[in-house]
Amino acid sequence: MGKRSPEGSGAKPTQQKRAKRFQYMKDRVRNPQNTFEISPGMKGFFVTCTRGRERKSAAETIDLLEEYAAKLYPNLEAEIAAESEADGDAPPADGGDIEDEIARELAEMKSSPKQKPFRYLQTTIDCLLYIKCHRKIDPEKLVQFIFADLSETKQRKTRFTGRLIPVKVTTTSKLDAIVKGARQVAQELLADDAEPTTFALVVNIRYCDDLKRDDVIPAVAAPLDVKHKVDLKNARYTLVIEVFKSMAAIGLVENYNALRRLNLQTLFDEPSAQKPAEAASPNTVD
Repeated sequence: MGKRSPEGSGAKPTQQKRAKRFQYMKDRVRNPQNTFEISPGMKGFFVTCTRGRERKSAAETIDLLEEYAAKLYPNLEAEIAAESEADGDAPPADGGDIEDEIARELAEMKSSPKQKPFRYLQTTIDCLLYIKCHRKIDPEKLVQFIFADLSETKQRKTRFTGRLIPVKVTTTSKLDAIVKGARQVAQELLADDAEPTTFALVVNIRYCDDLKRDDVIPAVAAPLDVKHKVDLKNARYTLVIEVFKSMAAIGLVENYNALRRLNLQTLFDEPSAQKPAEAASPNTVD
């Protein structure tokens, strides 16, 4: 005896399968549990946090970013709102089959986060977060602004968040892509008229067996070595490369060690309580 359709349902088996697929895709977008959401081209912030407190860390980090972004970019919310209104002017298409309906609903659900300057994206790795930011925000400038103020006021504003690394370029974990991304991030240091200065590298690799630090460091440092000098303790500029799974997050930080390696947990500790900073170098891990 063949399978019977549910009582009261006039839907054909094919229609039922398509309806189930439609519901599954909606649920996946609304509840992206354990979904790796990072992709090349994004910019934002790479964040470490206390194990098991990822969501709480994301919430407090976004609060912190929003507080200081409002000071650094006073017209940001109005500009984003204006962009959202412009994007929503196009009328939705009518009719079509269930695939068209899926595409429309997914587009609508995915468009809503764009109205906010910051969005928490999962890395599916314990203790690691990625906060995506709006394109009008400069992550490096915002992080320097935050740490300069916190260093002066000594006011702790987070409980579960550790390091807050600005990410100017997100790319794949392929070596050639990382080298290209690092050049883009450090383009001012590589300019012909750049003044000689000191630099260091921080390269951390997590869950990416195909890539080795000993391959990344010389390839990234080579163009910088032409004009600048490595300083393992007090480099003025530190190029931070965080590789996780198939992605690499890259940012440039000024006075990285002086700012306690951008660690919100240790920023307020007395200098005597700090262990010696492991400067970014060809032979050390941050």
